Amino acid sequence: MDIAQMRSRLFKPLFSAFVFYLIAGALKITIIVAKANGGELPQFIGIGEKAFTLFSTLGTVTILRWLVADAPFSMLRRYTVAPLLKSIITLLIYFGAAIVLLHRLFGINLTPLLTTSAVLTGVLALSLQETLKNLFTGLWINMERIVAKGDWVRVADKEGQVMEVTWRTTRLLTRENNCIYLPNRMLAEGVLENCSHPTPLHVVEVVVGAGYHEPPNKVKEVLLDIARNTDSVLKKPEPEVLIGNFGDSSINYKFRAWIDVSQSILPLVRDDLYSKIWYAFRRNSIEIPFPVRTIHYKTEEDAPSGEMSLAALREIDFLGPLSDEELKKVSSSSRINLFGKGEVIVRQGDTGDTCYLIRSGSVDVVLKDESGDERFITNLKPGDFFGEMSLLAGDPRTATVIAREDTSCLVIASQAFQGVFVENPDLAERLSELLARRLSELNNVKSEAASEKDKKEAEKSAQKNIMNKIKRFFRVDQGVIEH
Repeated sequence: MDIAQMRSRLFKPLFSAFVFYLIAGALKITIIVAKANGGELPQFIGIGEKAFTLFSTLGTVTILRWLVADAPFSMLRRYTVAPLLKSIITLLIYFGAAIVLLHRLFGINLTPLLTTSAVLTGVLALSLQETLKNLFTGLWINMERIVAKGDWVRVADKEGQVMEVTWRTTRLLTRENNCIYLPNRMLAEGVLENCSHPTPLHVVEVVVGAGYHEPPNKVKEVLLDIARNTDSVLKKPEPEVLIGNFGDSSINYKFRAWIDVSQSILPLVRDDLYSKIWYAFRRNSIEIPFPVRTIHYKTEEDAPSGEMSLAALREIDFLGPLSDEELKKVSSSSRINLFGKGEVIVRQGDTGDTCYLIRSGSVDVVLKDESGDERFITNLKPGDFFGEMSLLAGDPRTATVIAREDTSCLVIASQAFQGVFVENPDLAERLSELLARRLSELNNVKSEAASEKDKKEAEKSAQKNIMNKIKRFFRVDQGVIEH
């Protein structure tokens, strides 16, 4: 509802009151004129006076309701108790107006009857039993702060966000954008679960099974790593992974993480966690078992074929100095990992000893500067690689790499080069030359005005530095090579 509509709705009662007073004024003038002409139609004058009383009372009631209920509570509409108090005050005003009109129009005085008749009181109490129960429950809900506007609650099999509590019902808005009107007595008689008060923090629990041959500590660490890399999961309180039970075909784990988000998007948080679990389990070769009653023949889909892996390694320029035999040794220890959209593959500043060759999909390279702001650097596609300095020199990751879509990578670990360097110590010098050239090209992009001599000297210095790092990392030669 926009501001114009709100103003129109707020001041509409004033217009109604003006119309009532206008009619009452016209009737009063008519009565005065009739009396001045001798009052030949006393029956008409009596009807006119009753009509005047009716419209003037309606005008007064409308003005009084606007002053006491409409105007003040329009400024307090964000509070849950506002609709309830407004309804009670309006009801009392209308009830008082009805007593006045009955007395002045028909000569019926209900005051002694209401104060002395126990029978009437009993009849009213019995007939209004449910209504009174809802009314007083509504008062209790607000006085005790059982629920408030904006809280997410569950009552019986219903759940939703509290929109308002009136004198009779509590209105909930569900995830499906449907309104549920619950009688207030249901909140007092049943079990009510408030997910937003006294704290909006709550636990999301995900149950997942892993094979009996998977070490529990490995499974727990993978799940905790997912929690650490999920933005919606809080770091404090810390997430936890517990073994729930030993099932027929799997060890069942309870993954519990704390979140501080609206309950309306809780299914999206669970979906995000389940998706990341699937990708992480697949990368770490953790099986989510089929039921034991199903015969399942497992195929090693994640193991790359020798020819495919060897062909992919030949496309990496810094591996050019390696012979076919050496490439085969590297290929035999490489593996294929699958990353889901939005997953962090490597994080800036983390230690690492692997290099990644993109087979399918794409990744974004993001750099965090000294002020902590993240800046997009580039997008890498199939055939591109990253992480070579961590692979060969053990350097920390210089940037964060995030999967833009589902991405498959050939992962090369540093262990694959240990035997290669032992058998061919001169290989470090050739690899360092290629890495230094690549590093120099990157630096030249940042500083194109550098002289050719400075570029060569910088490249030579970088080569020496990289070569020493490689030899220290693989412990091929503990001394520093001088040229």
